[in-house]
Amino acid sequence: MYSPTLLDITPKPYSGPFRDFKGNLEINDKLNEVEILHQGDLRGPESMVFHDGYLYTGVEDGRIVKVKDGKITTVAQTGRSCVMPYEERVCGRPLGLRIGKDGFLYIIDAFYGIFTMNFTTGSLNRILSNNAVIDGQQMKFPDDLDIDDEGNIYFTDASTKWDLTTMYYLMFEYEAGGRVIRFNMHTRESEVLMKNLNFPNGVQLSKDKKFLLVCELMNRRILRYHLLGAQQGRVDVFSDALPGEPDNIRPSSRGYWVGFTSGRNSTHPLLPDVLAPYPTLKRLFARLYHAVGTLLTSVTQLVPCAPLKEFAYMFKKGDAALPLIRRHGIVIEFDEDGRILRSLHSPEGKISDLSEVKEYDGYLYLGSFRNDFLGRLKL
Repeated sequence: MYSPTLLDITPKPYSGPFRDFKGNLEINDKLNEVEILHQGDLRGPESMVFHDGYLYTGVEDGRIVKVKDGKITTVAQTGRSCVMPYEERVCGRPLGLRIGKDGFLYIIDAFYGIFTMNFTTGSLNRILSNNAVIDGQQMKFPDDLDIDDEGNIYFTDASTKWDLTTMYYLMFEYEAGGRVIRFNMHTRESEVLMKNLNFPNGVQLSKDKKFLLVCELMNRRILRYHLLGAQQGRVDVFSDALPGEPDNIRPSSRGYWVGFTSGRNSTHPLLPDVLAPYPTLKRLFARLYHAVGTLLTSVTQLVPCAPLKEFAYMFKKGDAALPLIRRHGIVIEFDEDGRILRSLHSPEGKISDLSEVKEYDGYLYLGSFRNDFLGRLKL
């Protein structure tokens, strides 16, 4: 039944500069030329890999699917059969995907941890549970991963307080509990490389494996952790003051592609930017959404109604606020030193909420944590 318990959230004020849309960030409409693939059939294709001519992706109901010639085939599921969205913890939620040197697909799931998958059989093997306690703290929000040739997995734990179902409260609170962890598959040992991060998201090893790039979403920047050389163990800024929150980072032919949720600059702020300096307002806003969602959930226990139950769950999560946020699609290509090479835009939001850019065979494939399709753009 309904409980008046207030959401435990202590927002912190924050602000930061945005780069102007000038030079290689000048607004264009190149993303408006995107081809929409499988609309309505792929919900939340967050990350992508290609193997034997198939595109593999994970979707919001926990499935790993492969796509080719217009056909979608389910290969595996990280969780169990469930009813979306309010049983998403049961379903599982595959986020980052990679192919390892051993030929297996590596999957990081927000609720279940890290898996390998056999491409031939679709069989899954969990190699690190989401319940793992690392450096005294349990994993809470595993998000993205990369793998080196020695069997080390580098991955982000986006928060030590909030999980995927409460992601928007993590953003409202500006909680600096995120970590970057290295897990050795041979010794089964884990090491925290970076901590006190504000929503660390995508990770990418450099092409020479000398450093690791980490997208720190809430600080709108990309950090560089030095793995080798004279600066080993040190962290510096690869690129900052970005025009939006960076999600996943993946190789391009000239450097790295990064997807963003919604682009903007200081003259066109979004609602979260307006609220950012005012922690009291943020607390009221977050608690209001949580309380209304909790009340609606209690109502559905008395009056079973699937659409209302779904609406209540989405309201409690904070998803109900998303329509209030203007969408400006943007992806950015960086060189090896963090300089911006080019940016592609959709100012009207024909496509936005872009989590990942995969460059493959003359096309850019555009993933998203919330769109119900894949995007494809010819280079």
